[in-house]
Amino acid sequence: MPKPCDKNCNKCPIIGHPNSRMLSLVLNEAFQRFGNDFRAIVQRNCPNMTVCFDCQIDDFCHEEGCKIIRSG
Repeated sequence: MPKPCDKNCNKCPIIGHPNSRMLSLVLNEAFQRFGNDFRAIVQRNCPNMTVCFDCQIDDFCHEEGCKIIRSG
């Protein structure tokens, strides 16, 4: 089975793609619903997926006025 990630976070085609805004929105909503257990799963598998695409804050936190939390 192929590895799910090449561990080259700086050149990640998923996180760096503009459509990752949707990934940020979906993961943020899941975190709001399921809490820290969900965050632990994401952190264990891909810590970069807890970073908001728009405001670039980590751990499902957002700066004031972030578009992701306003649209969610």
